[in-house]
Amino acid sequence: MRFVRMKDCKAGMTVARPIYGEYGVLLLSEGHTLNNRHIYALKQHGYPGLYIIDEFSEGLELEEVVVSDLMRQTAINVVKEMFDKGANVLYVKNQEMYKNVSDVVYDIVDHIFETNPAVLNVPLMKSFDEYTYQHSVDVGILAIMLGKKMKMTRTEVLNLGKAAFFHDIGKMFIPKAILNKNGKLTATEFNVMKMHPELGFDFTKEILHQPSVINRAVLHHHERFDGAGYPYNLKGKAIPLFSQIISVSDVFDAMGSSRVYKKAQLTTEGYEYIMASAGRQFDPDVVELFTKTIAPFPAGLTVKLSNGLHAVVVRNNPSFMMRPLVRAFDPDDPGYYEYINLSDDMSALDVTIVGVA
Repeated sequence: MRFVRMKDCKAGMTVARPIYGEYGVLLLSEGHTLNNRHIYALKQHGYPGLYIIDEFSEGLELEEVVVSDLMRQTAINVVKEMFDKGANVLYVKNQEMYKNVSDVVYDIVDHIFETNPAVLNVPLMKSFDEYTYQHSVDVGILAIMLGKKMKMTRTEVLNLGKAAFFHDIGKMFIPKAILNKNGKLTATEFNVMKMHPELGFDFTKEILHQPSVINRAVLHHHERFDGAGYPYNLKGKAIPLFSQIISVSDVFDAMGSSRVYKKAQLTTEGYEYIMASAGRQFDPDVVELFTKTIAPFPAGLTVKLSNGLHAVVVRNNPSFMMRPLVRAFDPDDPGYYEYINLSDDMSALDVTIVGVA
Protein backbone atom coordinates (compact mmCIF):
# COMPACT_ATOMS: atom_id res chain seq x y z
CA MET A 1 0.00 0.00 0.00
CA ARG A 2 1.20 3.49 -0.80
CA PHE A 3 -0.23 7.00 -1.10
CA VAL A 4 -0.44 8.39 -4.63
CA ARG A 5 -1.23 12.00 -5.42
CA MET A 6 -4.42 12.52 -7.38
CA LYS A 7 -2.58 13.76 -10.47
CA ASP A 8 -0.89 10.35 -10.68
CA CYS A 9 -4.03 8.26 -10.09
CA LYS A 10 -5.05 6.19 -13.11
CA ALA A 11 -7.99 4.01 -14.04
CA GLY A 12 -7.33 0.39 -13.09
CA MET A 13 -5.55 1.16 -9.80
CA THR A 14 -6.76 -0.74 -6.73
CA VAL A 15 -7.97 1.22 -3.69
CA ALA A 16 -6.08 0.14 -0.54
CA ARG A 17 -8.06 1.97 2.14
CA PRO A 18 -11.78 2.90 2.22
CA ILE A 19 -12.68 6.46 1.24
CA TYR A 20 -15.49 8.14 3.17
CA GLY A 21 -17.62 11.09 2.17
CA GLU A 22 -20.01 13.37 4.02
CA TYR A 23 -21.46 11.87 7.22
CA GLY A 24 -19.22 8.85 6.80
CA VAL A 25 -20.87 7.57 3.63
CA LEU A 26 -18.57 5.00 2.06
CA LEU A 27 -17.52 6.30 -1.38
CA LEU A 28 -15.05 3.59 -2.36
CA SER A 29 -14.30 0.40 -0.49
CA GLU A 30 -10.97 -1.32 -0.03
CA GLY A 31 -10.15 -3.42 -3.10
CA HIS A 32 -12.27 -1.32 -5.45
CA THR A 33 -10.86 -0.70 -8.92
CA LEU A 34 -10.65 2.96 -9.91
CA ASN A 35 -12.16 4.25 -13.10
CA ASN A 36 -12.02 7.72 -14.67
CA ARG A 37 -15.38 8.68 -13.17
CA HIS A 38 -14.11 7.90 -9.65
CA ILE A 39 -10.96 9.93 -10.21
CA TYR A 40 -12.91 12.92 -11.51
CA ALA A 41 -15.32 12.82 -8.53
CA LEU A 42 -12.49 12.59 -6.00
CA LYS A 43 -10.77 15.57 -7.60
CA GLN A 44 -14.02 17.55 -7.39
CA HIS A 45 -14.23 16.76 -3.68
CA GLY A 46 -10.68 18.04 -3.17
CA TYR A 47 -8.93 14.79 -2.28
CA PRO A 48 -5.18 15.30 -2.75
CA GLY A 49 -4.64 11.58 -3.36
CA LEU A 50 -5.47 8.12 -2.10
CA TYR A 51 -3.89 4.87 -0.95
CA ILE A 52 -3.49 2.19 -3.59
CA ILE A 53 -2.02 -1.28 -3.94
CA ASP A 54 0.15 -1.80 -7.01
CA GLU A 55 3.20 -3.75 -8.15
CA PHE A 56 5.47 -1.35 -6.24
CA SER A 57 3.68 -1.72 -2.91
CA GLU A 58 2.00 -5.12 -2.90
CA GLY A 59 2.61 -6.95 0.37
CA LEU A 60 4.16 -3.88 2.00
CA GLU A 61 3.27 -3.57 5.69
CA LEU A 62 3.32 0.04 6.86
CA GLU A 63 3.66 1.54 10.30
CA GLU A 64 0.16 1.49 11.81
CA VAL A 65 -1.89 4.67 11.95
CA VAL A 66 -2.46 6.09 15.43
CA VAL A 67 -6.20 6.56 14.93
CA SER A 68 -8.10 4.25 12.56
CA ASP A 69 -10.06 5.63 9.61
CA LEU A 70 -13.29 4.49 11.28
CA MET A 71 -12.52 6.17 14.63
CA ARG A 72 -11.48 9.38 12.86
CA GLN A 73 -14.60 9.38 10.67
CA THR A 74 -16.84 8.81 13.70
CA ALA A 75 -15.26 11.85 15.35
CA ILE A 76 -15.73 13.92 12.18
CA ASN A 77 -19.43 13.02 12.09
CA VAL A 78 -19.90 14.11 15.71
CA VAL A 79 -18.09 17.41 15.15
CA LYS A 80 -20.13 18.02 12.00
CA GLU A 81 -23.37 17.57 13.92
CA MET A 82 -22.17 20.00 16.57
CA PHE A 83 -21.23 22.67 14.02
CA ASP A 84 -24.37 22.19 11.96
CA LYS A 85 -26.83 22.35 14.85
CA GLY A 86 -25.02 23.57 17.94
CA ALA A 87 -25.80 27.27 17.56
CA ASN A 88 -29.49 26.76 16.81
CA VAL A 89 -30.81 24.21 19.29
CA LEU A 90 -31.96 24.20 22.88
CA TYR A 91 -29.49 24.13 25.78
CA VAL A 92 -30.29 20.48 26.60
CA LYS A 93 -29.47 19.45 23.02
CA ASN A 94 -26.18 21.32 23.19
CA GLN A 95 -25.34 19.29 26.26
CA GLU A 96 -26.13 16.08 24.40
CA MET A 97 -23.84 17.07 21.55
CA TYR A 98 -21.12 18.05 24.01
CA LYS A 99 -21.38 14.56 25.50
CA ASN A 100 -20.96 13.04 22.02
CA VAL A 101 -17.81 15.09 21.43
CA SER A 102 -16.53 14.27 24.90
CA ASP A 103 -17.07 10.56 24.28
CA VAL A 104 -15.04 10.51 21.06
CA VAL A 105 -12.22 12.46 22.73
CA TYR A 106 -12.20 9.90 25.55
CA ASP A 107 -12.04 7.07 23.00
CA ILE A 108 -9.11 8.66 21.14
CA VAL A 109 -7.19 9.46 24.33
CA ASP A 110 -7.75 5.96 25.72
CA HIS A 111 -6.58 4.42 22.44
CA ILE A 112 -3.42 6.55 22.32
CA PHE A 113 -2.57 5.85 25.96
CA GLU A 114 -3.08 2.11 25.43
CA THR A 115 -1.14 1.81 22.16
CA ASN A 116 1.53 4.37 23.16
CA PRO A 117 2.66 5.28 19.62
CA ALA A 118 6.07 6.92 19.28
CA VAL A 119 5.25 8.86 16.12
CA LEU A 120 2.11 10.35 14.58
CA ASN A 121 1.60 9.85 10.85
CA VAL A 122 -0.78 12.62 9.83
CA PRO A 123 -3.81 11.75 7.65
CA LEU A 124 -3.12 12.33 3.96
CA MET A 125 -6.62 11.61 2.60
CA LYS A 126 -8.67 14.76 3.21
CA SER A 127 -11.37 16.47 1.20
CA PHE A 128 -12.28 20.13 1.33
CA ASP A 129 -15.98 19.24 1.57
CA GLU A 130 -15.68 18.67 5.31
CA TYR A 131 -12.63 20.80 6.05
CA THR A 132 -13.97 22.46 9.21
CA TYR A 133 -14.89 19.15 10.84
CA GLN A 134 -11.82 17.20 9.69
CA HIS A 135 -9.65 20.07 10.86
CA SER A 136 -11.11 20.11 14.38
CA VAL A 137 -10.61 16.35 14.70
CA ASP A 138 -7.09 16.29 13.26
CA VAL A 139 -5.98 19.24 15.40
CA GLY A 140 -7.37 17.32 18.36
CA ILE A 141 -5.39 14.19 17.51
CA LEU A 142 -2.19 16.21 16.99
CA ALA A 143 -2.67 18.04 20.29
CA ILE A 144 -3.41 14.81 22.20
CA MET A 145 -0.21 13.24 20.87
CA LEU A 146 1.83 16.30 21.85
CA GLY A 147 0.25 16.42 25.30
CA LYS A 148 1.05 12.77 25.90
CA LYS A 149 4.64 13.26 24.70
CA MET A 150 4.85 16.14 27.17
CA LYS A 151 4.00 13.57 29.88
CA MET A 152 0.75 15.26 30.88
CA THR A 153 -1.65 13.25 33.01
CA ARG A 154 -4.56 11.50 31.32
CA THR A 155 -6.94 14.13 32.73
CA GLU A 156 -4.79 16.95 31.35
CA VAL A 157 -4.64 15.27 27.94
CA LEU A 158 -8.42 14.80 27.97
CA ASN A 159 -8.92 18.50 28.64
CA LEU A 160 -6.36 19.39 25.97
CA GLY A 161 -8.14 17.14 23.48
CA LYS A 162 -11.52 18.71 24.22
CA ALA A 163 -10.06 22.21 23.91
CA ALA A 164 -8.56 21.27 20.55
CA PHE A 165 -11.85 19.80 19.30
CA PHE A 166 -13.60 23.01 20.42
CA HIS A 167 -10.91 25.47 19.28
CA ASP A 168 -12.91 26.66 16.23
CA ILE A 169 -16.38 26.29 17.73
CA GLY A 170 -16.84 30.05 17.60
CA LYS A 171 -16.98 29.79 13.81
CA MET A 172 -20.56 28.53 14.23
CA PHE A 173 -21.47 32.18 14.72
CA ILE A 174 -19.50 33.59 11.78
CA PRO A 175 -21.59 34.27 8.63
CA LYS A 176 -21.28 31.43 6.13
CA ALA A 177 -20.48 33.95 3.37
CA ILE A 178 -17.28 34.84 5.22
CA LEU A 179 -16.48 31.38 6.53
CA ASN A 180 -16.74 29.74 3.10
CA LYS A 181 -15.53 32.60 0.93
CA ASN A 182 -13.65 31.42 -2.14
CA GLY A 183 -10.75 33.83 -1.89
CA LYS A 184 -8.97 36.27 0.37
CA LEU A 185 -11.02 38.02 3.05
CA THR A 186 -11.32 41.81 3.06
CA ALA A 187 -10.06 43.69 6.11
CA THR A 188 -13.64 44.01 7.39
CA GLU A 189 -14.35 40.32 6.82
CA PHE A 190 -11.12 39.32 8.55
CA ASN A 191 -12.05 41.42 11.58
CA VAL A 192 -15.33 39.49 11.77
CA MET A 193 -13.44 36.19 11.43
CA LYS A 194 -11.11 37.24 14.26
CA MET A 195 -14.10 37.27 16.60
CA HIS A 196 -14.36 33.48 16.62
CA PRO A 197 -11.99 32.82 19.58
CA GLU A 198 -14.05 35.09 21.84
CA LEU A 199 -17.33 33.68 20.52
CA GLY A 200 -15.99 30.19 21.14
CA PHE A 201 -14.90 31.15 24.65
CA ASP A 202 -18.40 32.44 25.45
CA PHE A 203 -19.98 29.24 24.11
CA THR A 204 -17.74 26.77 25.95
CA LYS A 205 -18.00 28.79 29.17
CA GLU A 206 -21.64 29.85 29.24
CA ILE A 207 -23.38 27.03 27.32
CA LEU A 208 -21.12 23.98 27.72
CA HIS A 209 -19.85 24.99 31.19
CA GLN A 210 -16.31 23.80 30.52
CA PRO A 211 -13.47 24.29 32.99
CA SER A 212 -11.36 27.43 32.71
CA VAL A 213 -8.37 25.58 31.24
CA ILE A 214 -10.48 24.62 28.19
CA ASN A 215 -12.18 28.00 27.83
CA ARG A 216 -8.88 29.90 27.94
CA ALA A 217 -7.30 27.51 25.43
CA VAL A 218 -10.12 28.28 22.97
CA LEU A 219 -9.83 32.02 23.62
CA HIS A 220 -6.08 32.26 23.04
CA HIS A 221 -5.37 29.75 20.25
CA HIS A 222 -4.57 32.59 17.79
CA GLU A 223 -2.09 34.38 20.05
CA ARG A 224 1.50 34.43 18.81
CA PHE A 225 4.68 33.89 20.81
CA ASP A 226 5.98 37.29 19.63
CA GLY A 227 2.82 39.10 20.77
CA ALA A 228 1.43 39.78 17.29
CA GLY A 229 -1.58 37.49 17.62
CA TYR A 230 -5.17 38.06 18.74
CA PRO A 231 -7.45 38.74 20.54
CA TYR A 232 -5.25 40.09 23.37
CA ASN A 233 -1.71 40.21 21.96
CA LEU A 234 -0.42 37.91 24.68
CA LYS A 235 3.29 37.17 24.41
CA GLY A 236 5.63 34.29 25.25
CA LYS A 237 4.81 32.14 28.26
CA ALA A 238 1.83 34.36 29.09
CA ILE A 239 -0.03 32.35 26.46
CA PRO A 240 -1.60 29.23 28.05
CA LEU A 241 0.27 26.03 27.25
CA PHE A 242 -2.86 24.39 25.80
CA SER A 243 -3.22 27.33 23.41
CA GLN A 244 0.44 27.04 22.37
CA ILE A 245 -0.01 23.35 21.54
CA ILE A 246 -3.28 23.94 19.69
CA SER A 247 -1.72 26.82 17.73
CA VAL A 248 1.06 24.63 16.32
CA SER A 249 -1.39 21.80 15.58
CA ASP A 250 -3.87 24.22 13.99
CA VAL A 251 -1.40 25.80 11.56
CA PHE A 252 0.28 22.53 10.61
CA ASP A 253 -2.99 20.80 9.82
CA ALA A 254 -4.39 23.81 7.94
CA MET A 255 -1.32 23.92 5.69
CA GLY A 256 -1.75 20.25 4.81
CA SER A 257 -5.47 20.54 4.00
CA SER A 258 -7.11 21.37 0.69
CA ARG A 259 -9.58 24.25 0.57
CA VAL A 260 -11.84 25.42 -2.22
CA TYR A 261 -9.37 28.27 -2.84
CA LYS A 262 -6.05 26.48 -2.24
CA LYS A 263 -4.33 23.14 -2.65
CA ALA A 264 -2.91 21.26 0.28
CA GLN A 265 0.78 21.86 0.87
CA LEU A 266 3.17 18.98 1.33
CA THR A 267 3.63 17.66 4.85
CA THR A 268 7.30 18.62 4.65
CA GLU A 269 6.42 22.23 3.80
CA GLY A 270 4.21 22.50 6.88
CA TYR A 271 6.93 20.87 8.95
CA GLU A 272 9.54 23.37 7.74
CA TYR A 273 7.20 26.30 8.39
CA ILE A 274 6.58 25.24 11.98
CA MET A 275 10.33 24.90 12.63
CA ALA A 276 11.10 28.23 10.96
CA SER A 277 8.45 30.00 13.06
CA ALA A 278 9.79 28.87 16.46
CA GLY A 279 10.28 31.89 18.71
CA ARG A 280 8.12 34.11 16.50
CA GLN A 281 4.74 32.52 15.99
CA PHE A 282 5.22 29.46 18.19
CA ASP A 283 6.73 28.50 21.53
CA PRO A 284 10.18 26.98 20.79
CA ASP A 285 9.65 24.27 23.42
CA VAL A 286 6.42 23.15 21.77
CA VAL A 287 8.06 23.21 18.33
CA GLU A 288 10.93 21.03 19.58
CA LEU A 289 8.41 18.51 20.92
CA PHE A 290 6.51 18.69 17.62
CA THR A 291 9.64 17.72 15.65
CA LYS A 292 10.05 14.64 17.85
CA THR A 293 6.40 13.55 17.56
CA ILE A 294 5.02 14.32 14.10
CA ALA A 295 6.38 12.52 11.04
CA PRO A 296 7.43 14.85 8.20
CA PHE A 297 7.16 11.87 5.84
CA PRO A 298 4.04 9.89 6.85
CA ALA A 299 4.08 6.13 6.34
CA GLY A 300 2.79 5.26 2.87
CA LEU A 301 4.01 8.48 1.26
CA THR A 302 5.84 7.98 -2.04
CA VAL A 303 9.07 9.98 -2.16
CA LYS A 304 11.99 10.59 -4.50
CA LEU A 305 15.51 9.65 -3.41
CA SER A 306 18.75 11.36 -4.36
CA ASN A 307 19.96 8.14 -6.03
CA GLY A 308 17.21 8.43 -8.65
CA LEU A 309 14.90 5.78 -7.17
CA HIS A 310 11.42 6.28 -5.78
CA ALA A 311 10.48 4.87 -2.36
CA VAL A 312 7.54 4.24 -0.04
CA VAL A 313 7.99 5.38 3.56
CA VAL A 314 7.54 2.29 5.73
CA ARG A 315 8.37 3.33 9.28
CA ASN A 316 9.63 6.48 10.99
CA ASN A 317 12.49 6.71 13.46
CA PRO A 318 11.63 9.07 16.38
CA SER A 319 15.33 9.88 16.81
CA PHE A 320 15.88 10.75 13.13
CA MET A 321 12.53 11.89 11.79
CA MET A 322 13.92 13.10 8.46
CA ARG A 323 15.46 9.68 7.70
CA PRO A 324 12.84 6.90 7.83
CA LEU A 325 12.92 3.27 6.74
CA VAL A 326 11.81 3.15 3.10
CA ARG A 327 11.21 0.55 0.43
CA ALA A 328 12.89 1.82 -2.72
CA PHE A 329 11.71 0.89 -6.19
CA ASP A 330 12.42 1.73 -9.82
CA PRO A 331 9.29 2.91 -11.71
CA ASP A 332 10.80 1.42 -14.87
CA ASP A 333 11.47 -1.97 -13.28
CA PRO A 334 8.42 -3.31 -11.38
CA GLY A 335 10.34 -6.39 -10.24
CA TYR A 336 12.97 -4.44 -8.31
CA TYR A 337 12.76 -3.15 -4.75
CA GLU A 338 15.00 -2.89 -1.70
CA TYR A 339 14.55 -1.75 1.88
CA ILE A 340 16.79 1.14 2.95
CA ASN A 341 17.03 2.37 6.53
CA LEU A 342 18.12 5.96 5.98
CA SER A 343 18.98 6.25 9.69
CA ASP A 344 21.20 3.20 10.06
CA ASP A 345 22.39 1.75 6.76
CA MET A 346 26.02 2.77 6.24
CA SER A 347 25.57 2.34 2.49
CA ALA A 348 22.73 4.90 2.56
CA LEU A 349 24.53 7.74 4.32
CA ASP A 350 24.69 9.75 1.11
CA VAL A 351 21.08 8.96 0.13
CA THR A 352 18.50 11.63 0.98
CA ILE A 353 14.83 12.28 0.35
CA VAL A 354 14.71 15.04 -2.25
CA GLY A 355 10.96 15.34 -2.84
CA VAL A 356 7.55 13.74 -2.98
CA ALA A 357 6.80 11.58 -6.01
